[in-house]
Amino acid sequence: MKSIKFFKFATLIVCAVFAVAFASCSDDDNTPAIKFSPSTVSVAVGGTQSVTVAGGDGTYTAKSSDDKTATVTVDKATITVTGVKAGKATVLVTDSKKVTGSLSVTVIDGVVVDKDKTSIAVGKEDVITISGGAAPYTAASKDDKIATATIKDAKLTIKGVKEGSTTVTITDKNQKTATVAVTVTK
Repeated sequence: MKSIKFFKFATLIVCAVFAVAFASCSDDDNTPAIKFSPSTVSVAVGGTQSVTVAGGDGTYTAKSSDDKTATVTVDKATITVTGVKAGKATVLVTDSKKVTGSLSVTVIDGVVVDKDKTSIAVGKEDVITISGGAAPYTAASKDDKIATATIKDAKLTIKGVKEGSTTVTITDKNQKTATVAVTVTK
């Protein structure tokens, strides 16, 4: 009779240990993945681009894969990428729990626009920031009947004229260029 009670007690202890073990194996770490806005960076040599970091636990460090191409600094949930020389690099961002995210960086020795495509309605405008290269800049729309382009103070203003698609080319004084794809909707 004592051995049956002992066996029941031992079985109960083993079940309790397994229950605790399985409960502790649950995914307590619900730390979200690290994400970036914008999700990729194009920056001119000597220029900077700020990127908002989300996810992780909010305590970030960042390292560039090639400090001779791009450097990076961290201020809370913002990283700032600085272009050093033309090329590509990857910025690895890590939080205090070792959750990581990587950001692709392209450094351009020439004209850089803050977005390379836009969609606007007929009669509406979009303003795109130009950096890099050497001012003054000029802009030319491939089809002025679809969209027009003007530049003032390193700001490119594209205005939708009629429905369709075209491109706008920005040229600096050294004949370096950047292109923006434009879609005009009703």
